Amino acid sequence: MLRQTVQVTGIRPAASAEPSEWLLRSDVDWWDLVRYGPPGFDVYLRIAFNQDPHGVDQPGEELGLRLALRTLAGHTATPLAAYAAVWEGWQSGLPAPAAPRVLIPNRTMLLFAGPVEVLRDAPALAWHGAGRMYQEPHLVWPEDRVWCLACEVDEEIEFTVGCTDDAAQALTRALPGPVRRVQYGDPAPMYRDTV
Repeated sequence: MLRQTVQVTGIRPAASAEPSEWLLRSDVDWWDLVRYGPPGFDVYLRIAFNQDPHGVDQPGEELGLRLALRTLAGHTATPLAAYAAVWEGWQSGLPAPAAPRVLIPNRTMLLFAGPVEVLRDAPALAWHGAGRMYQEPHLVWPEDRVWCLACEVDEEIEFTVGCTDDAAQALTRALPGPVRRVQYGDPAPMYRDTV
């Protein structure tokens, strides 16, 4: 099934964990890393998950993330070469697919590669072939590392993008719902009942 998935989507296990090493070089707490990505980007945006202006998300689908990746694909020189790190424990009861491990404390992740626009589906395709399960990838970045999108495993409300000012402006225009600029590591609620 994995061979068929690679042929259809281009998503595959990364050749090694080396493309993720830049994440681990930052001297930040693991919690900030999984919520904000690495430090050092010009702008950090917190983006609400529910972004469909017509309120017709497919059950479980978070269109804001898909729209963000589509927009970010236009803000990298490497849109066909990108990476998604997915927490190895998100799907309990199923064996984790064979992929290089990214050793983030408390959040060991598996590393996949493919085009930016399809990495939204990396978790579902890695665990279930062509099936649709709407788990977000937890960290996504292009090979040129000009931005990084972070979705903490337990977060329900928002995800974060660290990027350039141009990419931030494009995201603000492309996404109809709440998009706000923050400082790296700013405290923010994680669950819908705390808003």
